Amino acid sequence: SKREVTICVETHDDWCNPTDVAAVMEKANHSAIAVNWDIMHPVRRGYATIEESFEILKPWIQHLHIHDGSTQKSLLPIGEGDIDHKSAIERLSTISFNGYLSGEWIGWDDPYRNYLPRELQTLKRYQHEL
Repeated sequence: SKREVTICVETHDDWCNPTDVAAVMEKANHSAIAVNWDIMHPVRRGYATIEESFEILKPWIQHLHIHDGSTQKSLLPIGEGDIDHKSAIERLSTISFNGYLSGEWIGWDDPYRNYLPRELQTLKRYQHEL
């Protein structure tokens, strides 16, 4: 687009099924429309594994929401829940991903001081283990 703005469809809420999101992306067929792959929600909602979700969405992934969780607790620090972020990072490296990763700490106490440094350390460790 002239203004270099990209609109991302997030795999969240009613759009957790990566197959549905891919159908929208194919129909839109526009370079300024991409996917914000929130890797947790398709897995937790039972629509797809990380591997399946990535394979379906990889042509359009430009942004990620990263946070961890489990069936017992809503959100957890990365590496303490059921979501395999290392697997997602490995897959992104196969497509030379150069987009953004965004952490989500909804309702957490001072997340930038208490959680961001830890999350960055965990993600860097995953990257170095590739």
